[in-house]
Amino acid sequence: MLISEILNKIRPTFSFEFFPPKTKEASEELYQTINTLVPLEPSFVTITYGAGGTTRELTRDLVIRLQRDNKLTVVSHLTAVNAPKDEIYQFYKNIRKMVW
Repeated sequence: MLISEILNKIRPTFSFEFFPPKTKEASEELYQTINTLVPLEPSFVTITYGAGGTTRELTRDLVIRLQRDNKLTVVSHLTAVNAPKDEIYQFYKNIRKMVW
């Protein structure tokens, strides 16, 4: 569901925001943590897309996994710092292809 639809339909709306994992181990730990929060039925969750490019793949993989496994609406905050336009576009294109 789109965030605009969530904000218009669901009251009250609440979400959880997470910093990007920096290692594969941290990504798995964050995945498990978010799974423990799923029963609270957040309207959506957000994960910051790592600035500087150091955690982009971990964030991408985690977003895809969470949406696939939990049917959560997951938002990835795209950070354009040090990222060429075509790289951001490719990230978006890959997420759309894998999730929708």
